[in-house]
Amino acid sequence: MSRKPGDGKLRRAHLERLMHYYHFVSERIAQHTSHAVSSAELASVLNMDDTQVRKDLAAIGVQGYPRVGFKCAEIAQAVRGVLGFGQTSKAILVGAGRLGGAMAAYRGFSQYGMTIVALFDADLNRVGSVVGGHVVQPIQSLEMAIRRHGVRLAILTVPAEAAQELADRLVATGIRAIWNFAPTGLTVPSGVFVRHELISVGLAELSYFLKGTEGEDDTHGA
Repeated sequence: MSRKPGDGKLRRAHLERLMHYYHFVSERIAQHTSHAVSSAELASVLNMDDTQVRKDLAAIGVQGYPRVGFKCAEIAQAVRGVLGFGQTSKAILVGAGRLGGAMAAYRGFSQYGMTIVALFDADLNRVGSVVGGHVVQPIQSLEMAIRRHGVRLAILTVPAEAAQELADRLVATGIRAIWNFAPTGLTVPSGVFVRHELISVGLAELSYFLKGTEGEDDTHGA
């Protein structure tokens, strides 16, 4: 039996590995390539030891079968249950610029249990326009929409200088989780979770990798 959501707290690194396993097995299920997967195959996705895979899956109640491995459907079901994908979380998105517009238009969030119910922007030139299927609302309507829809999750795609003030308003109105794409940290009370998505960090990792490969092209071409 898989572990139920709320049975215990998983560390962030564990959650991220589970998502990689989930994507891997979901692709197999969709392509009907195999109904089972080995721990070694899952380990290769993250370039790590397969012992960690078995520990990760055991922690959410998934056990392997001798000479078979792990059933893809059982992994997918367990991950969805633990991470709450079967429940619907309503979200609002603040910031209707290019990034916010792209996120508002993305339909893949529904498979992870998230639905964007309202989109806001401080720019009056954007208010009233339709972005990603949502009518952009004025920032003044933020609190009313949160209460009306019973929203607990907010997505911020705003400039750094506007992020903290908006976060304060969101928390004061009942938001308990913020997905922050603003290039700045946020100060929030305990009991409110913030996930920072710093694009600069990803760029730094890519730059570091490319720096480490300098000269390899010259070597290969010699």
